[in-house]
Amino acid sequence: MSVSPADWSLTRAARELTSGRVTAETYARALLARCAEYRWLNAFVACDPSRVLEQARVADSVGPDATRPLHGVPIAVKDNIDTSGWNTTAGTPALRDNLAHFDAGAWSRLRDAGAILLGRTNMHELAYGITGENHCFGSVSNPVAAGRLAGGSSSGSAAAVAASLAPAGLGTDTGGSVRIPAAHCGIIGFRPSTGRYPADGVLRISHTRDTVGIMARDVADLCLLDSVLAFETETSDPTDWGKPGTRLVVPSFPGNGDLDAELMAVFRRGLERLRSAGLVLIDSDHPPEVPELIDKTSFPISLAETPVNFRNYLAGMKYPVGLERLLASVADPEVRELLYPLLSEDLIGDSEYRRAVDSLLPELDQLARHTLDRHGAVAYLVPTTVLGPPGTDTCREVSLNGRSVPTFSTYVRNTNLASLVGWPSISIPVGKTVRGLPVGLQLDVPTGHDRQLLELARRCGTLLSGASP
Repeated sequence: MSVSPADWSLTRAARELTSGRVTAETYARALLARCAEYRWLNAFVACDPSRVLEQARVADSVGPDATRPLHGVPIAVKDNIDTSGWNTTAGTPALRDNLAHFDAGAWSRLRDAGAILLGRTNMHELAYGITGENHCFGSVSNPVAAGRLAGGSSSGSAAAVAASLAPAGLGTDTGGSVRIPAAHCGIIGFRPSTGRYPADGVLRISHTRDTVGIMARDVADLCLLDSVLAFETETSDPTDWGKPGTRLVVPSFPGNGDLDAELMAVFRRGLERLRSAGLVLIDSDHPPEVPELIDKTSFPISLAETPVNFRNYLAGMKYPVGLERLLASVADPEVRELLYPLLSEDLIGDSEYRRAVDSLLPELDQLARHTLDRHGAVAYLVPTTVLGPPGTDTCREVSLNGRSVPTFSTYVRNTNLASLVGWPSISIPVGKTVRGLPVGLQLDVPTGHDRQLLELARRCGTLLSGASP
């Protein structure tokens, strides 16, 4: 049975287009047809077929070039990343008419490599949430888990990639906003080392924690995107990570402790597959200071830096919107309740903030590295989330093993560490629960080992799928 071009991986699409076997317009039409079929997902806040086809025809008229490895390939972009000529709304009412006049640095690199913009994807408002609910543009449905949300905050990009509306998508990740929706939608989400990709032209929450991240259905696709975004040449086999004998630490908290029972069963089956393939999995807890330091740094840093980052972005708009107007008009009551107090300059004291950034984060990084070094391990291995995709009625609390627990802190429990210390982190599919809900497996490695992590994820993904490595 022939595969629709819409189902091609990014690397397959790039190969077909750069070879000239398929035109960019033909490929774009296949994706747009799929977008129309899955409009009910609400993955996009803006997708203009005429503009997409115009870009595709321009690509065809110019023709493929060795310097443009993404020639004519449409990519979905989260709606807090500027793309010139399109509105950047960040999912909030006050920015509905915020026309971007320049490309964000990350999109500029992809565009220079030949990519074209498929559309602007929906998101949790102002990236302050992890469910994919949005009170301004509507929530994003999960294409692989009926009656569930896509997860967030990069919800639209994840849903678009999972449903083959796009071969890849850009998101942003502060505390898990690329990896969480990737896990919930059964795709792969990669957060690079903080600072690896350009950060300009993005409405960020935290300059300490935020990074643009990438999503796709195959690790090879992420390798191609990473080489473009990081200005690095791809290497075919840069590491032995993932081969038999590779040592991985499996901690319990944050980690595989206190998981949803169905999710735990899937995760354990994944561990057994990796063990049977020769990987050495070491059960070892973090020092008790690690979860304490995560609690002491996570919100103080984000809440202290959000007003600064928002003001800097708003000041660059052609018709600036003040911070007070932005926050007062937030549509999501939970997001507004959290952010509106930030108008008070002393909400997070400078001494508390400086201690978190200058003292506690380096200590957290050192402790996390020490555990790996002590066991001769290269990475942490944990479930991406402790619960499956959120239901459409998810509110401030969710149920975990018979208890009511806070939604946000529960879902970011395992993704928070890497984002605080700036480590690269990736979520790959490990399987589905008995109810068919996708489960993600997350790998975290120290800063600067991005290419090794991608290769480790590729090999682990191959082993988990049952294919030959």
